[in-house]
Amino acid sequence: MLMAMSPNATSDSAARPTDWVDHPKTPITRRAILAGVAVLLLGIVGAVASIYARRTRLELTTEFWGSDAILAMQVSPRVILRLEEVGLQAGEAADQAAITAAIEADNANEIDAASDDGVKTIELTGTPGLGHLRHALLDQRHYDWETRGDDSLESLRGDDSRFATLTFADPLAKFPTTTVRFELTGGWVGRHDESGRVRLNARSRPAVRHFLVVISNAQQQHYDRRKQAEAASEPASSSSIK
Repeated sequence: MLMAMSPNATSDSAARPTDWVDHPKTPITRRAILAGVAVLLLGIVGAVASIYARRTRLELTTEFWGSDAILAMQVSPRVILRLEEVGLQAGEAADQAAITAAIEADNANEIDAASDDGVKTIELTGTPGLGHLRHALLDQRHYDWETRGDDSLESLRGDDSRFATLTFADPLAKFPTTTVRFELTGGWVGRHDESGRVRLNARSRPAVRHFLVVISNAQQQHYDRRKQAEAASEPASSSSIK
């Protein structure tokens, strides 16, 4: 006696392609479970290794800069750049101690007045890319530590040298003010008020130099346009008052 096929079975058969082949279900074996666990563990180990490799390494930079300077580079909200012209000799630029005091006092007039002949003083606070510059100074892998010495940066001053200064400051005085000096031609860095210098590695030297020079030009142009706009608006304001 033939058994009648259900309508669902008939419709399923009609919906399948003519070359359809039913495969038996693969059983989940102990080996398959172990293989899945091994893949999961490898993924975890790889993720941890990746995080460790990308983590900012601070051991040698903390030893060189000091813990207060490292903290200032990390969190100080205000950053001021002073970029000297190539070949500027010692004593021709304004006193950095006075500039630092003006920055700590948030005296905008004195900071603007510090842009004397041969030196540009530029506000970098909130500038795009500033985080990359902070990271370049913080991570010890961006330095060539074999070049570390006790000599000051000023001993490198010459006709083709170009110096720059970054001041990291907090207007609320919650964090210490730190001043970092650069000799951009050779890629050297050091503390402004202390002896000792070290050279950035071959990859970081041109990147830091390019950032400071390009961003200073862009910020200076923005400052000049703002001053021109303010000067142009003053006559119109005075005439409207009359």
